[in-house]
Amino acid sequence: MGRIIINPVKEIDMKIKQTLMVMMVAAMLTPAPIALAQSGPIDKAYEDGKAAEISSVKLRLATQSATVAVQELNEAEGSLRRLKEAKASDLRRKIATELEMAITRLKIAAGGQ
Repeated sequence: MGRIIINPVKEIDMKIKQTLMVMMVAAMLTPAPIALAQSGPIDKAYEDGKAAEISSVKLRLATQSATVAVQELNEAEGSLRRLKEAKASDLRRKIATELEMAITRLKIAAGGQ
């Protein structure tokens, strides 16, 4: 005998949340390709590019009624600030990797990659 669905909207909402969580976990567990993609220098142009990506997603979030990505937005902006303050090359590369992952999670939470 099948189960009775009392509120189909709630069922769909739960499925969407589960899908988003799976996508976020997958993004967090795949840092190696992100680190390999950073073959260029992490300079002012890199910082400006990442700031533009964050601004783009922030604009997309402003047009939605969802507040799901606030934590991811704060994390990405914090990583960008730390990157701008860091001087040592190895530390900048580490922070850049964290920034890439934060932006990926932010894009997923905002509903698009």
